[in-house]
Amino acid sequence: MPDNNSWTVVVIDDEEDIRDVMAMMLKDSGYLVKTASDGIAGVDLCNKILPQIVITDIRMPGMDGIKVLETLKINIPDTEVIVATAFGEMDIAIRALQLDASDFITKPIGHDAFFTALTRAKDRYTARKKLKDIQHQDKMMSLGRLAASVAHEINNPLSGVLNYIKLMHKTLAKGALSEESRIKFISQLELIESELGRCTQIVSGLLTFSRKSDPAFIKINIENLLNHCVLLSRHKMELGKIDLKLYTSPYLPEVKGDFNQLHQCIINLLFNAVDAMPDGGTLELSAENDPDKGFVAISVKDTGHGISEKNLAHIFEPFFTTKRNGYGIGLGLPTVYGIIKRHKGSIDVKSRPDKGSVFTLRLPSDSKLPES
Repeated sequence: MPDNNSWTVVVIDDEEDIRDVMAMMLKDSGYLVKTASDGIAGVDLCNKILPQIVITDIRMPGMDGIKVLETLKINIPDTEVIVATAFGEMDIAIRALQLDASDFITKPIGHDAFFTALTRAKDRYTARKKLKDIQHQDKMMSLGRLAASVAHEINNPLSGVLNYIKLMHKTLAKGALSEESRIKFISQLELIESELGRCTQIVSGLLTFSRKSDPAFIKINIENLLNHCVLLSRHKMELGKIDLKLYTSPYLPEVKGDFNQLHQCIINLLFNAVDAMPDGGTLELSAENDPDKGFVAISVKDTGHGISEKNLAHIFEPFFTTKRNGYGIGLGLPTVYGIIKRHKGSIDVKSRPDKGSVFTLRLPSDSKLPES
């Protein structure tokens, strides 16, 4: 018997006999099994125990299987969902697959079909987990380069703070402060506070970028997001002799998204742009509102070596890279693509060899997003 005791499966079905038979089959194969008699109870159970696999009936009173699938993919997107449909309900099965169901099985459920679907779900769950780990490794490589480039950015204000503290010690050693010295003393303290605040921002940004966390969708101020990305990448641009131009529309609506993930996308595009200009150049980072279409467009434009038409067709494919060893494993742009798609947005690129590239992210403004 395969080692299945590390797998938790939730069975959701309003028919007790079917629910009990599936649970018995799973338990006999070593799975940890929990059951629910309706969609609402099933979703609540899943939110509590976070199973790897869910098997749900489609036809249920209250919350049907499609709604269960949609809800689980929002709340716990890594969970694989198998839907059980009646014979002849192919349109519903296709709809479920479009909503990222792992597989579908038809009633009456046969033993072989049941365990084939279960095996596929396990393989899919395992593959996704491995891919997420690899993506995180790629992100950590970017983080290492980012940390190296901002070390100087942190060192400068700390050196200034140290000099001010030495100066203040000398001032205090002279005895009681005159009014003029007291005013200078306060000014120096304010400068120290400002410089340490700047260091805190940079370190906080590095921690945010490195964090491996579940998506948390909140309202995001685009201008703040861009400024945050510039803060972390500014010194890298200075070292690369990159002239940065930042432009944002006077009015930018908020977008609903995961700050850390969008931050990762923009940092990735900025780094790619810098890498494309080894001898220096101009990088334009801009954000504009398209109220007619309900989107905010974020563009990263460089004057670098561009991308050939042959490579352009493959840049969003996993593990495709034109960079030298140690500068990425080809998951940066596929990760950006996946994140933007999960945000109901789009990404496109325009590029010509020796003419630079423009990457544009389009994200729905908060007022246009469906409720999650």
